[in-house]
Amino acid sequence: MVWLTWLGLPLLAALVGFRSGAVSGVLVLVVGVAAQAMYVRWFPRLSSSMGYGSVADTPAPVEPAPASRPSVTLYTANVCPFCPIIRRRLADLRRQFEFEVREIDVTFRPDIVRAKGLRSVPVLEANGQFLVGNATSAQIAAFLESAAR
Repeated sequence: MVWLTWLGLPLLAALVGFRSGAVSGVLVLVVGVAAQAMYVRWFPRLSSSMGYGSVADTPAPVEPAPASRPSVTLYTANVCPFCPIIRRRLADLRRQFEFEVREIDVTFRPDIVRAKGLRSVPVLEANGQFLVGNATSAQIAAFLESAAR
């Protein structure tokens, strides 16, 4: 769907530009890109009214970090409203538990999407285990603990 967004917006702009003039087409493109950026930024406030429910966080328990923390890969996509939320939660947990995070944007990487079998983002991968979708800090910490075993 992310690809459809990035393909659909230029096509819509071209159609409007063809019918109403180049200035109108450029305006549609600029407004569309700005609207996508605002959607991602304001998503936490809008999620409940859009039917996604709350994206409120449940903090991770404060306990000593296990001796080994797995290396984590975060798969994201452009225009994904949940990706910045998970990115912030991972950054907070990383300061608390000290583990490595590598982020891969799969927006235009169908090779990775196919190879990993990804159907949505965000996805966390650690030691061959996957955590898909929005997750609280507590859920991410539990996932990391499970993956470390």
